[in-house]
Amino acid sequence: MIDTAGTPLVGVNVRLTSILDTVLAVTDQSGFFGFTNIIGPEFRLSFSMIGYKILDRSFVANFPGLTMQLLPTVLPPQQTLLKEIVINRVQPIVIKEDTVQYNMDAYNIRENSLLEEALKLLPNVQVRRDGKVIAHGKIISRVQVDSKNFFGGEVLTATRNLPAEFIQSVQVIDYYGDMANSTGVKDTEPEKILNIVLKKDRKQILFGQVTGGGGTEERYIGSMGINNFNDGQEFSILGSFNNTNTSLFSYGAPSGAGTRDRGNVDLTGMMDPVDGVNITNSAGISYSDDLSDKVSVYGKYTFTNRKNNTIGHSVLTSHFDFYEIINREEKEVNTDNMNHLMAWDIEAQLDSRNYLKISPNLSYSTVNSSNHSNDTIKNRSIVSERVYRATEDVSTPNFDMDVLYSRMFNKPGRKFVLNMQGKYYKQDKLEDINDYFESINANTGQPIPGDAYTLTQQVTSDNQNRIGRLKASFVEPIDKSSILEINYEYNYTAIDSRRSVWDTQNELFVDSLSLDYSYFFESNRVGLNYQMEQNKRFKYTLGFAVQPLLLQGHMLETDTLTQHRNVNLIPSAGFRFRISDESELSVEYLGTNNQPNFSQIQPIRDLSNSQNIIIGNADLKAEFINRVTTRFRQTKMGRNQFFEAQLALNKIQNKIVTSRSNPSSTVQETSFRNSTGYFDARGYYMFSTPVINESFQLNLNGTTDYVNNVSYINDQKNFGRNFIYSQAVQIRFMLENIIETELNTSYTFNRTRYSLRNSDGIDANSFLVGLAGKGYLSDNWAFGFDLSHRLNNGYSSFVNANPTLLNAYVECTFLPNNMALLRFQGFDLFNQNTGVTHEIIGSDALFMRNNRLARYFMVSLNIRLQKYPGNKS
Repeated sequence: MIDTAGTPLVGVNVRLTSILDTVLAVTDQSGFFGFTNIIGPEFRLSFSMIGYKILDRSFVANFPGLTMQLLPTVLPPQQTLLKEIVINRVQPIVIKEDTVQYNMDAYNIRENSLLEEALKLLPNVQVRRDGKVIAHGKIISRVQVDSKNFFGGEVLTATRNLPAEFIQSVQVIDYYGDMANSTGVKDTEPEKILNIVLKKDRKQILFGQVTGGGGTEERYIGSMGINNFNDGQEFSILGSFNNTNTSLFSYGAPSGAGTRDRGNVDLTGMMDPVDGVNITNSAGISYSDDLSDKVSVYGKYTFTNRKNNTIGHSVLTSHFDFYEIINREEKEVNTDNMNHLMAWDIEAQLDSRNYLKISPNLSYSTVNSSNHSNDTIKNRSIVSERVYRATEDVSTPNFDMDVLYSRMFNKPGRKFVLNMQGKYYKQDKLEDINDYFESINANTGQPIPGDAYTLTQQVTSDNQNRIGRLKASFVEPIDKSSILEINYEYNYTAIDSRRSVWDTQNELFVDSLSLDYSYFFESNRVGLNYQMEQNKRFKYTLGFAVQPLLLQGHMLETDTLTQHRNVNLIPSAGFRFRISDESELSVEYLGTNNQPNFSQIQPIRDLSNSQNIIIGNADLKAEFINRVTTRFRQTKMGRNQFFEAQLALNKIQNKIVTSRSNPSSTVQETSFRNSTGYFDARGYYMFSTPVINESFQLNLNGTTDYVNNVSYINDQKNFGRNFIYSQAVQIRFMLENIIETELNTSYTFNRTRYSLRNSDGIDANSFLVGLAGKGYLSDNWAFGFDLSHRLNNGYSSFVNANPTLLNAYVECTFLPNNMALLRFQGFDLFNQNTGVTHEIIGSDALFMRNNRLARYFMVSLNIRLQKYPGNKS
């Protein structure tokens, strides 16, 4: 026996315990002790001496021979004079390769807050008014709870139902898919997902809420939710109805993969981004459980019915060589959308080497819509007045299945992964179209003889889509730090489309506008990837693939066959360098193909819009996209600072572009062709840091996009160079239990120039300033507001293009544990809420203003209940 300095210890009491013996001994001058004639397969030694800690050690007597000698044992001193005082400070942000983790105990989250409110406090995470979450410049596409999809990954359902006090941490993850997660080779564009890690003492809880409210302008809202978490088992029932543009479920959720929302600079989310007025009814059930030690199941069923009324005004400017066609439109659109969705995941760890995941999804939706518009279309010398009415009934059954199988082999790191996906999609559509226009001479005001047109059509469409994908990967470790992957991928898309057009006025079948067409796309890809990681600091991947393509179309009426074959050679590369424990740099190159969509390739003249005739092109080829992405990320833990920057370059071969012509008067014809010359560069940065102290938080967010668009105008190639710059500043201040404030400003500049036009092009500017706050008058009373003003320049001559919005509320909590909340609130107190947007589409510039939910007042009551095991509510 020795002490921590290596000096032999005399007089240490040593107790040996085995299944047959308990023997004592004391160490001598040299610290030696010994026992003889000990019987048993294992024994335990206990060392004790005044002034030193008691030490226990267990040993197994599996040694060869009749004796066993132990290495010197160190007995540490017992410190009893002063008790150690430990001050713990939770680290706010932790970076783990593809994951940024926010530890919620580091943030001052108000009691009874939901996850949505807590997310607003996290650096570089924004929550918009419609509930869309943007993290690190990308839209969050899915939400998991303890690594399982909550309500099928519904973002809104999780953020607007999970109490923040249950959450240990929030993880923002770059997720490359189940295939990459199994193989360890990331060769696709990631999506952004959230993983919510629950606190250990919140994994067994029953909680729920009931909300009801009514207000002026016949506004109402109601919701109910019951959730039960029981150590991995989860069962939830939710329901909602309202006409306040509030959603409980993500309806038409974004994919999130590789996309970035242009509106993410509006950090406050004060501008209501939902056009029109919605009446929404929704309900859903979510369930997850571990059926055994090896099998887990989780999934959901949701029903949503949404009715929308949108009244809008738009100005569409189509640029030609030396003139323009301007279309001013007043429209009203009513839609009634009903959607059923059932999605499940079944995971089975068949044994220590074999894993299986099956994910079936089934949905059925119907859409009934009516569209009424009045257009004034002006050419150089002609003005056309157009009245358009259309109704549309669409039904869409949809089924898809995803199967993932993974097998590990005896050799560590060797594995085989198989992923199979199948999808069947069917759409039945019935359209009734009534389109009338007449033209006058812009100089004389007199009608133009013979230039009046009436179109009455009934169009029935039946599309059946079958999509399949198979990907197999074999991973072989070369040494401890490198692997080689051999992969094969097969994709196909088969579409059968039938379209019948009737002239209802003359009761005639129009065969020239009807269609019976089959489309088939097929690709085979064989590739190799080599990946090496050195010292957990440097990791790189090199790959190469060969991909033959086939696009084939068959017009059944004329027995016409078109087909294109191509072979893509696809190199890939990426490296990630961890500069330090706080900073990281990565660069990736990816090559992918993109097939034309069916509306671009179907070989018909679509006269649904008599002023803009669409002509499909069956000879289109698939695009090939070359993408280079570089990202730098740094977190300074001691200062609680976070910085991230990314630059992505895209160059597209065989880019599918529009070809626009103006054959007569104000009528335009749009077709499609492949072209070269398209590229874009997109970058963003974000920086977050405390100012003065932890109560002040500064967030900076900037984006820059440059897009070299290509289009054809009267068979002449036109480059539309679009430059967009956005900069946002956000300052948050929090004084616990007194006030929370947030100041936001953002500026966006949009500039477009055309190569074929002798003009100054288009310049549009937008500046937003917003202030939001919440003050606490006492433990039970609080007030809040959000104020924003937008200045738009270059957005045509719209009324209310520069709206000022003010929302305010007063609330009171009562009953035990403040479980009830009564709120009186006023929305859009200045009655100026409108939606103004500006888009550049090829050689067109679209300015649009739509109605949004205007001023109203509401009183609402919310009651929340929680029950822990063994406790009452």
